[in-house]
This record gives sequence, structure tokens and C-alpha cells, in this order.
Amino acid sequence: MPTKNDVRLAPAVRTLARRGKSLKAAAGVASAALIVAATTANTGASPPAARPFDLAGSCTPEAMQAAVANLSTKVTVRQIANGPRFAGGTRLVAATDKLPAFCQVTGSFVTNPATGKTANFLATFPANWNGKYLQMGCSGHCGQFAVSDPAQPQATITNQGLPYDTIARGYASFATDEGHEGFSGGTWAIKGPGQVDEEAIADLFYRADKVLAGMGKEFTAAFYGRASGAPQKIARSYFNGCSGGGRDAFVAASYFPEAFDGIIGGSAYNGIGAAFQFAGIPSGQLRSAGAVVPPSLIALIDPIVKAQCDGLDGVKDGLIQNPAACNFRPDRDLPKCTSGSPAGQCFTPEQIETVSLLLSAVTDERGNVVQPGFSVSEIQAASFLTPPRPADLSARDPFPGSDTGALNGGYWPLADAYLKVFVHKNDPNFFTRQLFTFRSGGPGPINAFHVIAPSSEVALVKREARMGIGHFPENFDPFIRQDRKFLMWHNLSDQVLTPYMSINFYKELAARHGGYGKLQRNVRLFSLPGTPHCSMGGVGPNSFDALTAMENWVEKGIAPDALPAKLYPANAMGFKQFDKPPTRTMPLCKFPTMAHYKGSGDVNDGANWSCPSGDTSMLRVGESGRQAGVVQ
Repeated sequence: MPTKNDVRLAPAVRTLARRGKSLKAAAGVASAALIVAATTANTGASPPAARPFDLAGSCTPEAMQAAVANLSTKVTVRQIANGPRFAGGTRLVAATDKLPAFCQVTGSFVTNPATGKTANFLATFPANWNGKYLQMGCSGHCGQFAVSDPAQPQATITNQGLPYDTIARGYASFATDEGHEGFSGGTWAIKGPGQVDEEAIADLFYRADKVLAGMGKEFTAAFYGRASGAPQKIARSYFNGCSGGGRDAFVAASYFPEAFDGIIGGSAYNGIGAAFQFAGIPSGQLRSAGAVVPPSLIALIDPIVKAQCDGLDGVKDGLIQNPAACNFRPDRDLPKCTSGSPAGQCFTPEQIETVSLLLSAVTDERGNVVQPGFSVSEIQAASFLTPPRPADLSARDPFPGSDTGALNGGYWPLADAYLKVFVHKNDPNFFTRQLFTFRSGGPGPINAFHVIAPSSEVALVKREARMGIGHFPENFDPFIRQDRKFLMWHNLSDQVLTPYMSINFYKELAARHGGYGKLQRNVRLFSLPGTPHCSMGGVGPNSFDALTAMENWVEKGIAPDALPAKLYPANAMGFKQFDKPPTRTMPLCKFPTMAHYKGSGDVNDGANWSCPSGDTSMLRVGESGRQAGVVQ
């Protein structure tokens, strides 16, 4: 179980990114050449032949500024403080025997000409440009480029695939900090009591990515036009992101679908419900001093769940392919403490309630599901993290000053930023904690102990943060009418963003658009069993080539029914070690199909698995799924 690695991951990324260091060492990568060798072996293709571009002469601050002089968006090429630091804003990297030469550029671009508001960007131009444009999503509430620099191995967190793959394949890529600097959840948007920076919030929600989509393509054509001495056009454009970058992907599909031919969105952040869940679970652990569940007890849960649920897919192989089909209930199945119970081997009633808070849906006071609960698959200590407990458990603001940008204290800072800053405009009389109550029983179908959020607050979030939310099914209508393609994916053991957000959304889309068969012409969902948030480690297949699948769908009309996936081992920091052989292969099937073992042969060999046509096993919902609020 990858609990320790996943807890360490977020602060590790932030610390190394702040220092401006490559994450190669942290990821256990021997060399770029070794990784690209793995890339070539994985795709079966060599990097495209280089075009006659004068990359060296074009990759200087002066030449780059000249290239952007006539763009419709004002761009300034310069060094930035919150990304890779290049003198003057440019860096030329020489070719190796595995990677082409490439030029990276940083700077700022105007997102609102009326006010002069800007956001920072990072662009990467390989010498073997394939004529295509790729925009990469961010993470969390952005403010940095920790997972969106294709020249660093941690780009696989948002991009999937293998390190440096987009450069090797010739993609011109762009990313943005979404209009502010720093890892914090929302302190950057505070101007004073009752005052927030609406311009910066608009850039985070949607505007920076929308403007970048136009500017980035113009910039790409202008750069390669000057470098080649001939006009250039963008052949195809794609978007790829996970987590906060998954949110970016959903927002792009919802509000500016014309910008991309295909969009890949993984384990997406839905602000409507996630904010209430991120804040509700820590608040629930402040009910009393005895409500906290220590990691030693959390480690007892997974074997109990596996004993009940591992065989539901037809084979006991350590993976739960459809955790919603399980019938696990904490109040029934966890060992309860009695007078003779061994120390550290049982749960008190309050601790059982806390586990239930995690797995049960957040509802409003009428019982309507606001946010589905977490999956029972590989329950991790990271899901229970909170900032340091206050001395006064009844404090209205229990975690003041916790929004430091380090998420090793849980995701309360993101929730508090979303609710107090973005929605309530830093109202000094509003306190996030005061929103929540807790109960067992109805009304509604969720009767396990769960978080209650006021319906009035849910409506307020939908209204005030609408442009930053991509999970309104009706907003996908133009995307589908335009016949664009969206590849959704979610980790079924996601300890940060419950996979049932994506599953519920997909079911709602299917109901709206005539069923799964019709919806799959434009939108397909793939789930990854046994994998944590954005596939950072795990016990299930944690790496697949989403970009090739999207290219084949858009450019060749070959829709993905199954995605070949591999399980790479992770190092002590939780980073996948691509220089080591995968320990398992398996197909990821399009929802609602589930992969089936043929009944013989090594379960770790994907050749012994298939995605049967017409299978709907992922639609099965048991008691775990019902209490989590999975749509039936």
C-alpha cells in the first residue's frame, strides 16, 4: 500500500521545485537517455526526423521577443520566479542520441487587456516539431510549473506516459501558472478583509488557460515560421492534465471547446464537492479528542476490505476493479474495541464514525449528494491528514495560517481557500468549519455517518465559482455537438479526489446524451484499479499512453476500447521508476466494461486479460457504492 509515498509526494515536489532543482534524482532516474530508451521501447517508435529549423538562432531572448511582437496577445519574454529560471527567459538544450534539441521559453502574457492582468507561461519547442500543439494542465490551485515542465520527469504526473515523451515526439507545448505565483491555496487572492483579487481568481478558474490556448498556438506558428523562414500552421491541438490539470481539462471542454481537437482529463478536481469534502473530513476529526484515526489503525482496514472485495471481479489478484460493488461498511465490518480488545487492533465508535466520514457521501440537509465518498480500495492515511490539531477543538478557525503551500497537513488549505476566499470573498465573519454538521441516517439514501453541508452554501459555490467548475453536464453539450474528443480517466484508489466524481459525471453525461454507446463517440472514461492520485505509485497499472490513444482517435478515427497499461515500481519518494521493468501489465477498459481474466496464465500478464464486448460490470453497485453516493 503506497500510503507513505503518497503522503511524502506533495511536499517533495514543492520543495524541489522551489529550489529550482531537477527531480531526476528524486525520481530515481539514471539518465535522460535511459528514460527515452524506455519511451522508444514503449511506443515502438523513434523520435521524428528533425525539420530544417534554426533552433539555435531562434532561441535567444531577442529573437524570441521579435517572434511574439505581432501576436494578438501581448507577450513579454523574461525570467520568471515560479518556474524554471532561464537567463533572459530562454534556454537551448542540445540534442542527445535520444532527444532532439529543444528550446524553452518563459515569460508573461496579458490575460485581460482592459486591466493589464498577466499570467506566466512556459513554452517548449523541440527541433523535430510535429506540427502539433499540446497544452499542459497545472496542479492544485496552480501558481507554479511543478508538473507541467516536459523537460522534467515529474511531467508524467499530469501527462501520463513516460518522461520527456512529448519532446521526443516533437510536440510544441505550453503551460501557465494561471495568473499568480506560489503553491498556496488562496492567500495570493487576498487583498484584505472582505477584499479579494477577482482578476487573479478569474485567471485561475478559466481565463489564463483560455487566453493561453490562443496565444500558445499563435506563438508556436510564429516561432517555427521565423526558425524555418516559411509560414507554419498548427495541424492539431490537444490538452492534457490531471488533478488540478484535470479540472483545467474539464473547464476547457465546458467553456472553450473550440480550442482543442482532443482533451485528456485525469482524476479531475471538481470544486463543487471537493471543497466540502476537503474541509468536512478534517472538521469531523475535531469532534472530540478521540475521533482521530492513527495510521496504524488505517493500515488494518485494507486487508479486511480485500478479503471481502478482491474476488468480486472473478480473480483474487490484489486488485479491486470495481470498489463500488463492494459491501464493506465500517460500522459493521471493522473490529470494535471491547474491554478485552488488544491495544492498537480495534476501533472506538468515534474512530469508526471518522472512517465512515471518508467513505460516505457528503450530503445537504435534505439528503441530496453533494460529493461522493471515497473508494474502499487501498484506503490510505493521506486521506485523513489535517493540519496540526488546535489546542481548542471548538475554535471557529481551527487551522489559522495553514495555507503555506505544503499539503503534508492535508487539503484543508485548498478547501478553506475555495470557500472562504473564492466564494465568500474573505469575509472576516465567515469560518469554513461552521458550515458542517454530522449525522447517521437520512433523509436520503446515505444512512452511514456522514458530512452535512448546507444546500444554500452548495448553491453559492455553484454560482460564485461556476467558471472554475467543469462538472456541469449541460456544459459539455457544445463540445459534443462540435464532435470533439475527450478521454477521461480516474484512479480507483485515489486518496485525494474520489473516483466517483468522474464515474457519476460520466453516468450523468450518458443519461443526457442517449446512453453509453452514443456518448462514447465523443467521451470515453477509463478507470485504473489499485492506483492512487494521478497514478503516483500504487499496486495496479499506473502508466499508459493517453496521448497516442487521443492521436489515434482524432487523427485516424480509431476510438480507444482498451488502453494497455503497465505497473512501474515506485521509489521511496513515490515516483515511478521508469528505468526498471514493469511488474504487471493489464488493459484498461472503457467504462462500463471491466477487464476479465481468462482463467489461466499469469495474472500479471496483460495477455491473459480482455475487455469483453458488451460487458457492463462497472455498473454494479453494492453497499459501499450506495453509501458513497454512486449514481445507479
